[in-house]
Amino acid sequence: MREIRIRFRKTGRARYISHLDLTRAMTRAVRRAGLPIWYTEGFNKHPYLTFAAPLSLGFEGLAESMDLRLLEDVPEDEIVRRLNAVLPEGLAAVSAAEPVHKAGELETARYRLTFTGELSQMAAFLAQDAILVEKRTKKGGMKPVDLKPSLAGAVYTPSQDGEGIMEVTLPCGSNETINPALIAAAYNAFVKECTGVEQAADCRVLRTGLFCGENLPFC
Repeated sequence: MREIRIRFRKTGRARYISHLDLTRAMTRAVRRAGLPIWYTEGFNKHPYLTFAAPLSLGFEGLAESMDLRLLEDVPEDEIVRRLNAVLPEGLAAVSAAEPVHKAGELETARYRLTFTGELSQMAAFLAQDAILVEKRTKKGGMKPVDLKPSLAGAVYTPSQDGEGIMEVTLPCGSNETINPALIAAAYNAFVKECTGVEQAADCRVLRTGLFCGENLPFC
């Protein structure tokens, strides 16, 4: 048995696929590709597929991760070719290799946030001493979180076409995870407080990479 980590892209219309639907789509693709995948044992057998740090609905990703186990050896480039022949629009396998890191080693994720709308307050928003938001806990409650430390290294660049691009690295591990949607929500709340404008900006989220400690790529 051989464990394989598939790196794949989830873009375009596929960003509206929920994680459950993504799992179903990948399961169908693996079967149609004729890969000799290992099935879990027990009464309800199903293909063994695991995803590291699943994307939220509406987000795109360029370096997503899916692990599976093969009962027979298949060349890595052949795995990629077979999957891409059957994957639906918006999903594309990029590479296949034996995993180096465990999911528990994940610490951060890098994002590109594309803002559109009323962005004239972005500099003032980022210059705040604290950026407080309410974050949902694993138990379903809410707790206050300061986004300022996570945004300390963010790079924001306005463009001539009215968009604003923010490159930011956020916690993405078992101990702490910051959803980039909180940044957009915090900006809109800031603009509303300053100007009274509702839903000042929209934000499109693209995850560009997953990383372990010391910024080592998760692979």
